[in-house]
Amino acid sequence: MKRTRIQAFQTGSPCFQVAVISDTQLPPTEKGLKQDDRFLQNFKKTLTVLKNRGVDMILFAGDIGDLGTRFAFQTYRDALDAVFGEEKPLLQTILGNHDYWNKNLFTAINHRRAFRQIIGHSPWTHYTVNGYHFIGASPDNGHMTKGYRRTAKWLDAELRKASEDSSGKPVFVLTHNQPINTSYGSEDWGDTTLDAVLSKYPNVINFSGHVHYSLLDERSIWQGAYTVINTQSLSYTELEPGKENGTIPPEAEKTPMGYIMAFSEDAITLHRINFADGAAGYEEKAGMRWHFPLPYCNDGRYGFAARAARNAVPTMPETGGVAAIQADGVCLTFPAGEDDDFVHSYQVVIDGGETRLFFSDFYNGLDAMAKQVTLEIKNIPHLKGKHVFEVYAVDSWGAKSACPLRIETSPMYAEG
Repeated sequence: MKRTRIQAFQTGSPCFQVAVISDTQLPPTEKGLKQDDRFLQNFKKTLTVLKNRGVDMILFAGDIGDLGTRFAFQTYRDALDAVFGEEKPLLQTILGNHDYWNKNLFTAINHRRAFRQIIGHSPWTHYTVNGYHFIGASPDNGHMTKGYRRTAKWLDAELRKASEDSSGKPVFVLTHNQPINTSYGSEDWGDTTLDAVLSKYPNVINFSGHVHYSLLDERSIWQGAYTVINTQSLSYTELEPGKENGTIPPEAEKTPMGYIMAFSEDAITLHRINFADGAAGYEEKAGMRWHFPLPYCNDGRYGFAARAARNAVPTMPETGGVAAIQADGVCLTFPAGEDDDFVHSYQVVIDGGETRLFFSDFYNGLDAMAKQVTLEIKNIPHLKGKHVFEVYAVDSWGAKSACPLRIETSPMYAEG
């Protein structure tokens, strides 16, 4: 990588807004776009919300395309042009691992060349905006967990320069992958090469994409030697394995989300924005904003242990559940559990033995969560006869309701 020139920008006011979004995963070909343009529509809705809210800068954390084709890069650029025209906010875009996946461009060098030509800037950038440093660090290859082996040296040099100029301010680092074992999703998808660099700089706030895990989960922000924030995805939500409704749960592409950071003279406040309406957008969890007072100090207030200790145990209603026998299993319907944040999942214990786990529908917006929950439990042997299903509510931290909701089937109903 060539020596990076720091580019300086001013917004004209110390109060400005920076959006953070990721993972459009646009179709790689025109044919693919004609067959399914949902991800492009999600991107356009998002951009329209950002335009209507007057953001000054957009950070995009990689995976422009599902494959790194010139067509996908151009579709991304065309969407920006269509929504913003000539009045674009400052844009800092990086490559993701998918953007290196395409046999037609053959080499990583060709992918980076196509990116430069179409997006209009280097995959590695260092901006200052009103005196705040923003470092855009693309991976140097398409590896799922080791994408920053060569980039690490460059990133270290840029962070050294930024830290010398950032007393009392955070330094923002945009990567596609999260450092492993930091924020939500990194335990499954994290990069093993980033921590060695970022851990030298306590004032780093690292935004990353890649995992698609929901930013509504309070585990999406982590503080240790530095701070890591998961940006979710504009294409589809993915979650951790182990649940019956799958890592890509129902309607996972329905609700693109991201952040708007509001900078003022005394604080930086992170707003979680639901972009699905394509107009003004909607702030999720407005009562639980992540707030960084200035001068900035990595004080650990968002550490996982501290937040988990403050967390209340969820509860389940005592009555109201119904079990309907189906040809291949049982359908349980019951009133939703309650939590001081939200019910992340449900644990169902069958006849005091086998356990099944299900995500709730939290990932498509907390106000849209169903009041009545329906779970289909398939492949249950010996359905005839009386069965007892105990349903527990579980929160993000694994805390489980003390008492379950008991739902019974009767022999007559089961055999009828």
